[in-house]
Amino acid sequence: MGMKEIQRMSITDAVVENIKELIESQAYKVGAKLPTEAQLCEELKVSRTSVREAFRVLQALGYVENKMGRGAFVADYKKARNEKEPWYEVQNAQFRDFMETRMAIETLSVRLAVERAGEKQFKELKEIHKLFVQANESRDMVRMIMLDELFHTKIIACTGNPLLININKQLLEKFRIYRGDSFTDKTVYKNAVEPHERILFCFETKNAALAVEEMRKHLEITERDMGLIHSRKKED
Repeated sequence: MGMKEIQRMSITDAVVENIKELIESQAYKVGAKLPTEAQLCEELKVSRTSVREAFRVLQALGYVENKMGRGAFVADYKKARNEKEPWYEVQNAQFRDFMETRMAIETLSVRLAVERAGEKQFKELKEIHKLFVQANESRDMVRMIMLDELFHTKIIACTGNPLLININKQLLEKFRIYRGDSFTDKTVYKNAVEPHERILFCFETKNAALAVEEMRKHLEITERDMGLIHSRKKED
């Protein structure tokens, strides 16, 4: 099975789905090295930015692992999925459980990330936010969901703490349904952009204490918005 050329009207998530399909069909087996960005650009007929963004998403989803100086490799996504399912089934996590856990993990993570992130990581975080703003302006819900998730995941990755990173990976897939529902409501759009910008300012000024406070306020607004949306869905 080969790469499918991405049509002009497709977006980055089409690249993500294309590569995911190849991995799941075992055209690329676990541990295999993926083609370079340049090779994928040529095969898929897309820009390097789209490929780079797709790799970030695939890494966040557990399909791809980047090895320093060696390139991108297929991760054991099935093993990660099997390991996390029993944890959720036993705990029977609900919306409030997710938000309480996010509050604990992400306020700690943003403090550590502001203290530890280098210039390269900060630039990557700014690039993700720039793409998120563009998706917001075009009301591209799929990309908004993907980039919002990627923004928070990148912050946790900046901590360099493998336990925080692993816990976040376990939360991502199950929380995605809540994140997806939230972006179906137009009032939620602006409630994500401005908090992200304030958090980025904390990275720029290296103000870890303020970053914790901004993340806390951001997640409180998120919990309020999502709670209202899910309450309305239950009534309908």
